[in-house]
Amino acid sequence: MRVVSTRSVGSLGRLYLARMSGERERLVEFVDTVEPSVPKADKWVLMISTQVGCVIGCRMCDGGAMGWRGNLTAAEIVAQVRRMVRDNPGLDARRHPKLKVHFARLGEPTLNPATPEALERLEAEWGGPGLMASISTVAPDAPTAAACLEEMRTIKDRLYGGGRFQLQFSAHSTDESARRRVMRARPWTLERVADFGRRWWRPGDRKVTLNFALAPDQPLDPAAAARLFDPERFLFKITPVNPTRAAESSGTSRLWS
Repeated sequence: MRVVSTRSVGSLGRLYLARMSGERERLVEFVDTVEPSVPKADKWVLMISTQVGCVIGCRMCDGGAMGWRGNLTAAEIVAQVRRMVRDNPGLDARRHPKLKVHFARLGEPTLNPATPEALERLEAEWGGPGLMASISTVAPDAPTAAACLEEMRTIKDRLYGGGRFQLQFSAHSTDESARRRVMRARPWTLERVADFGRRWWRPGDRKVTLNFALAPDQPLDPAAAARLFDPERFLFKITPVNPTRAAESSGTSRLWS
């Protein structure tokens, strides 16, 4: 991996652009984030990519604009973390009180069979009590994704106990037809997400998160949600739709005031 450029993004962190080795042009992004008013010594969040481009094509996300050019290896996924750790010599990643590695930049992590191995490598290299893995997925309706999620469930129980794994589903609406308009890939139904989340969660785990980036035409019905999701095991996170190029062109931007 060779870092092509870095730049600061306001007060939100440092964005990296890196070229992975290989015959084709393989560029990925990863981010060393900063949470306003929270020192990195207390909470450190690293956002990493799992694919070159993205096949999902969510209409509010620029990640699919470049198309899909392949999966990263587990070593290439971990190399992103290693570079950001190296660039912060004042922080001890293995002893950090809260080091969150968020698989949420370019790509759909469950469509990369190397994601489970990357999770194992993370724990082996920086597996202190503060390490937390975080996976964001749209849960594409594909055998590869289902197998990956089941394997991650086993890894979570074996290596990331005590609430050190955060699983997030990008749900975006409680209306199934609206959800299918959001992305090219067909996602799991919310009923299937709820069933998997019930099997995923064990006492002491973090609740399974359902992310809703609500465009104006994407409804969120609390009654429908309550029928499916037990608040003891699930939580909802509602976010604005930032004005990316994709969101602007599809008319889905929705900022908060």
